Amino acid sequence: MNDLFEKIPKGSILLWNVEEDKNLPKKKEMIRLLGTEEFTYYKTNGHHRSYIRSLARLKDCLSHDRTQEYRGYSLQIPTSHFLFTEQEIESNSFFILKYSTQCLGSYFVDRSDINNLDQLLRRYEKVCHIANEITSWPKKIERHQEEIKRDGVEDSVIENFQTQRLTAITNGYGEQAINYAISKLQAWHDQHYWKSKKSKKTADAPQDAVTT
Repeated sequence: MNDLFEKIPKGSILLWNVEEDKNLPKKKEMIRLLGTEEFTYYKTNGHHRSYIRSLARLKDCLSHDRTQEYRGYSLQIPTSHFLFTEQEIESNSFFILKYSTQCLGSYFVDRSDINNLDQLLRRYEKVCHIANEITSWPKKIERHQEEIKRDGVEDSVIENFQTQRLTAITNGYGEQAINYAISKLQAWHDQHYWKSKKSKKTADAPQDAVTT
């Protein structure tokens, strides 16, 4: 597999989701809105798909509704293309206003950053699996109760098992670990995700300056 960072050790990966190549901004538009002159568009499912899948998984994890059942590796964040440039891209309101439904933002990263993200994602997936395995027990027992009743099988322990008590005991199992894993993913996102020119200037301001 070709290495995205072979010629450009560190650069911006700008994620897109468009129906056709022609819907991607042309060079003139990128220069006008973002000041980005040298860049290359790639298809998400091409040679560098592992990098893009990691970034899409990150956005998916951070946007996932925790009240819903954990969905594992099933991505809900679609991407079709990505732009790669050695320039650190900064967002602005004009660009976001025009492409907010097509552009998923940019990450300024190198290979080690992606490797670190993959490690954080594996930890998140692991603790979610651990929590889901335990919290699914009550539903499994209820299913067993229905199955033996349907099949005419007698088992007083299964029939009379108090799933409510088990739910109370396992409530919150793994929640702290998941929150910790999410906080690490959020920190990675905040460190590498594009900043607006205004926020970047604010970050570079003196410590006693007023910030918003």
